[in-house]
Amino acid sequence: MNLDRKSGVPYYIQLKEQIRRRITQGVWTAGTKLPTERELSESLSLSRNTVSQAYKELESEGILSSVRGRGTFVEDTLLIMQQEGRKEKVLRIVDVAMEEAVGLGFTIDDFVSFVHVRGMEKKALLSRRKVVFIVDNPEQLSEAHWNLGPGVSLLPFLLSELQGSPRVQERLAGMDMAVTGENNLAEVKVLLDKVGIPILGISLQPKLETIVRIAKLTVGRELALVCESYQFAEIVKLALKQAGLRPTFKTLVQPNEDNLRKVLLECGAVIVAPKFRRRVEKVLPEHMECIEFRFEPDAGSLNLLRGTLLELKEEKI
Repeated sequence: MNLDRKSGVPYYIQLKEQIRRRITQGVWTAGTKLPTERELSESLSLSRNTVSQAYKELESEGILSSVRGRGTFVEDTLLIMQQEGRKEKVLRIVDVAMEEAVGLGFTIDDFVSFVHVRGMEKKALLSRRKVVFIVDNPEQLSEAHWNLGPGVSLLPFLLSELQGSPRVQERLAGMDMAVTGENNLAEVKVLLDKVGIPILGISLQPKLETIVRIAKLTVGRELALVCESYQFAEIVKLALKQAGLRPTFKTLVQPNEDNLRKVLLECGAVIVAPKFRRRVEKVLPEHMECIEFRFEPDAGSLNLLRGTLLELKEEKI
C-alpha cells in the first residue's frame, strides 16, 4: 500500500479505501486475515491509532471483523460489492449537482468549496447530537457502540428505569432523539409522550459472526448460556431459532463461580453476554469455545438513524 502524503486526505481514509480496493479486486477474499495494527503501522510509517481507526470503521460497516486473540479478518466481500454500488450512485448524484452548479455560473472549485463548507457544518452539528438508546434488558446496556458519526453521543438506558420515574423522563428531555427496539417502540412512545423528542424504532439482530460460530459447533452436547437476566436468555434462544438453530441450553443467570465451573464441565461450549466473558474465561475448561452473543442494528436501521439525525439538525438549531 502507498499513501499520498501531500493530498491532504486523512491517512485513515486513504487506508480504508486501499483496503476496500484490495477486497473488490479479489486480492483479499472473505476470511483473509489482515496484518496486525502494529505490522501495518510500521510498514506504512503511520501511528497505530490511524490504522486502528481505519479498521474500526470498516468493522462497524460490516466489512471486517475482529476476533479477540486471533486478529482482524475480511468479513463479507458481497457486502463491500454492494457498498461500491451505492458509492457509484452517490457519485452520480454529485455529478448532477456539479453540473447544476456550473450551469448557474459557478466553477468546479466553487462547487468543491461549497461541499466542503456544508460538510464541515453538518459534522459540527452532528458532533453535538445526543441519542438515548432504550433497552429492556441489562445485557444490552454495554452494546451501544454504533458508528453514528463523529462526536455523536449514544446513551444506553434501561426501560425499567423509565417506567417508574417521571424525573428520569424529564432528564431525557435534553436528548435529541430516542432509539429503541421495534418490540418496545409503542411503550416508549407512551412513556416519552410529554418529553417531546423524536423516537425511532430499529431492528436489532445478532452479529453474523456470532451465528456462524454457533452453527459450526458440534451437535449433540448442550450449550451453557451465561447472562444477567432470563429475558436476555429468551431473546438469544428466539434469535437462534429464527436463524434455524435449535441447540439445547443450560441457562445460568448471574451464576457464582462454583456453579459456573460445575456446569461448564457438562457442556460442549458456552455462549455469554459480553459483560460475563472475563468471569467465564477464568473457569473455562481447556479448549472449550466461548462465544459472545452480541446484538447490533441492521444496516437499514443504522442508515435510517444516521439520516434522521442529519434531518434533525436544521429543525433544532
